[in-house]
Amino acid sequence: MRFCMPHITLTKTLENRCFLLFVSLLVLLLATPFLFGTTLGTRLIGFLNVLILFSAVAAVERSRFSLFVALLLGLPALAFQLLALQSGQPGHFALCWGFGAAFYAFTIAHLLHYVLRKDVMTADKLYGAVATYIMLAIFWAFMHGVLQYFYPGAYLYHGEPKDLNVASDLIYFSFTVLTSTGFGDITPALIYSRYLTVLESMTGVMYVAILIARLTGVYPVIRPKA
Repeated sequence: MRFCMPHITLTKTLENRCFLLFVSLLVLLLATPFLFGTTLGTRLIGFLNVLILFSAVAAVERSRFSLFVALLLGLPALAFQLLALQSGQPGHFALCWGFGAAFYAFTIAHLLHYVLRKDVMTADKLYGAVATYIMLAIFWAFMHGVLQYFYPGAYLYHGEPKDLNVASDLIYFSFTVLTSTGFGDITPALIYSRYLTVLESMTGVMYVAILIARLTGVYPVIRPKA
C-alpha cells in the first residue's frame, strides 16, 4: 500500500485538472495587484502564467492533437511575453497578447465541451465552469490590448486617452464588462472598441444563461404524485 500512494495521488490530481486551473487563475488575480510594477513581481507574474499554461494544457489534454495545439499557441505567448518584458516594445506585447488570446480561446472551447457535456455533473466540472468564466475575461482583455495596439486612443481613462496596460487596466475593465458592472472609469472611444465591448458583454450574459440551463438540465423534474 505504501508504494501505491504516489500513483493514487497522481491519479487524483489528474482527475481534478480543472480545480488546478481554477486555483492557478485565482492566485494570478489575487497576486497581480501586489506584484505589478516591480521587477521581481513581474517575474513572479510570469511564473504564474507558466503555471496557468501547464494547468490549462493538462485540462484540455483529450488527445495528442489538442495537446500539440495548446503548446503551439501557449509557448509563443510566453516567449513573446519574456521578450516584451526585456525590450519594452509595443509590438512584442501585441504578439504576446495575440497568441495569449488564441491559447485562451482554444482552452475555453475545450473546457466548454467538457463542462457542458451531457453526463454526470462533478465538482471538477463546476471548477471548470468558473475557470472558463475567468479565462473569458482574460481572453477579452488580450483582445482589447491587441485592438489598442492597432488603434491608439481606442479607450479613455477618466475621459482622457491612455495606453492601457493589460495587467493593471484591461483585465479590470474586461471583468466589469463581462459582469455588466460598468463603473465608467474606462470607456471605449472608437467604434471598433465599442463593438468589441458589446461582444464581450453579450458573451458574459450568454455564458451565465447557458450554464444555468445546463445545471438545471442535470436534475430531472420531480412531478408531484397524483
